[in-house]
Amino acid sequence: MINNLSPAAHLASRKPLFWDISPERIPTALRDNDDWAIVRIFEYGTLDDISDCIEFYGEKKVIEVLSSSQLRPTAYVMEYLFLHVDPQEKYI
Repeated sequence: MINNLSPAAHLASRKPLFWDISPERIPTALRDNDDWAIVRIFEYGTLDDISDCIEFYGEKKVIEVLSSSQLRPTAYVMEYLFLHVDPQEKYI
């Protein structure tokens, strides 16, 4: 994490990442809809967002969610780069 915010606070401040919900609902969405939030962050987030996502939710949870989700190609690449997970065996 490059900024001084906690991972949760940084992600909650990322309105461009959660453009379709009101800013005051972002912390609730991060907490209550974690599967959706993890996928959203890996598909549309910056490198800092992805790092904070892994720190906030934990590597095990993130791998579990991403491995069972249909992702955009960029998210698969980020999953491999950050977590060394290759569920489609594209990078082996």
